[in-house]
Amino acid sequence: MSHHHPQERIRSLSGHPARLIQHAFDQSHNGMVITDATGHIVLANEAFCRIAGCERREATGWPIEHFFASLRTPMPMSLDDAMPHAWQQEVLCRHADGESHPVLMTVDALPSTHDQATHFLRTFVNLITSHSDRPSTHHWVHVDPTTGLPNWLLLRDRLSHALAHAERTDHGLALLFIDVDRFKAVNDAVGHIEGDRLLGDLARRMQGALRNRDTLARLGGDEFVMILDGSAEAAQIVAERLQEALEPPFAVENGQLLLTVSIGIALFPFDAEDEEGLINGAQGAMLTARQKGPGRLAFVDHRLTAQLKEKFRLECQLSEAAHAPEKHFAVHYQPEFDPRSGACIGLEARLYWHQPHHGWRSPETFRDAANRLGLGVRLDRWALLKTIDDHHRWQADASPLGMLTITLPLSESHLAHNTFDGRPLDRFLRQHHPDPLTWLTLAIPSQCLGLKLEDAAHLLKRLVTLGVRLTVDDLGDGAFDLARLARLPLHRARFRASLARESQRSLAAALCRLLEALAIEPGVTHVDTLEDALAIEALSLPRVQGEHYGLAMSTQALDDWLGTQNISPSA
Repeated sequence: MSHHHPQERIRSLSGHPARLIQHAFDQSHNGMVITDATGHIVLANEAFCRIAGCERREATGWPIEHFFASLRTPMPMSLDDAMPHAWQQEVLCRHADGESHPVLMTVDALPSTHDQATHFLRTFVNLITSHSDRPSTHHWVHVDPTTGLPNWLLLRDRLSHALAHAERTDHGLALLFIDVDRFKAVNDAVGHIEGDRLLGDLARRMQGALRNRDTLARLGGDEFVMILDGSAEAAQIVAERLQEALEPPFAVENGQLLLTVSIGIALFPFDAEDEEGLINGAQGAMLTARQKGPGRLAFVDHRLTAQLKEKFRLECQLSEAAHAPEKHFAVHYQPEFDPRSGACIGLEARLYWHQPHHGWRSPETFRDAANRLGLGVRLDRWALLKTIDDHHRWQADASPLGMLTITLPLSESHLAHNTFDGRPLDRFLRQHHPDPLTWLTLAIPSQCLGLKLEDAAHLLKRLVTLGVRLTVDDLGDGAFDLARLARLPLHRARFRASLARESQRSLAAALCRLLEALAIEPGVTHVDTLEDALAIEALSLPRVQGEHYGLAMSTQALDDWLGTQNISPSA
């Protein structure tokens, strides 16, 4: 076997530009990824995978922020400007072992023929060049180019020194987390160039309100942090002075604009004794301030801080679990009953997560977090494949369970035009199960009825051609478009038993009559108590489900339960 010298390899590729570009991409010592407009990875090289601590085959399809501590350094995922745009930002790469490492990210838009950015090239330079935990000064950009302020990496260095000094001298220290109110809407209205200029003006005003010994830094996006030497009273005085500095209107191209900020304050050592605790506490306090209205400030609420820590811990564990779903997730099945005969007429497939130190968690406890992390579609599809496998096994074993319809709830993200792997749901199902899916019902959340469903309506119709039946879940929990409900190819609609309790019983009855008039079968879920069962009795519903009738069970438990039940497959 002959071995080509690298220079010979380059010469052999010189006549093939596309192959040469691919070779350069693959061999680059800098991490490189191409993402789509939604920020999901389309292509990654080996250098990126070394930086991110993942396998190359694992990177594709994940949202780029999955690999970064984005709560600290929010990263824009799309560009609204028509012309190509680029930016640089220091980010923290989050490894599976929980460690975070500084990385310099450069983003370049890859416009289509219409000058609209459809993909982005992201280049990553590892700022750690040895086993030391200090970034290389050859790469470390200390100053945020938009505002001229210290960036996140320099802030951490200064915060570390400030904490050491405060501890040594037994002095107080305050950290302020500052978020510009409604800045995304402002940025969308004035454009990114004008938005960057506004951030620069805002930073200069805030800098002018500080004392010489205080530090103001930009985290990224519209988030800033201040390190103040002194007590809670001193921190409040500085925060109020800062808000006063922002009161005069800001000049923009077509007039003037008022900007306000929400400020959260955390104190050392009262609220936290380390960098992470102070930043988390101040961010939680900022969220408390924002709930009060624009231009407000708040100190740490320790109950909220605990909730934020738990939320962050859950998201980290959930993200890690999604890498190997077969080790951490299982599909459990909850029976559906005909209340008139008491027979089991169907099953609902529910994805349960085995969280470390918590045991099995129901989907309601982590579904929102999964959607925030961009994991909804990925987990739904894993649950779909497991459900198909179970159905095949039951049919092969001639089990009565193989005759039952199975309902699987979907996340809202499944109705989006672009999924993480570029495959619409109907294509995914055809590839994995070419036979008719007349036994499968897919449930979409009712909040989708308030969205633009033109593209989704086509997808739903294609699913129906595969034999799939469709239901809408949690109807009545919010506003919905009646005309849109009538146009969708729905077989069933379900509402929660709480809607049938005394105060809303007439609403539930009217909803059932409406559904029947539209030839949509009504059903009820979350019938968890005897009170719930009595409340829905007068509605004479054909299908009910809830813990009062039967719990969600593993496949093994379901097989054992089967021997005690009357099974009657529904039409």
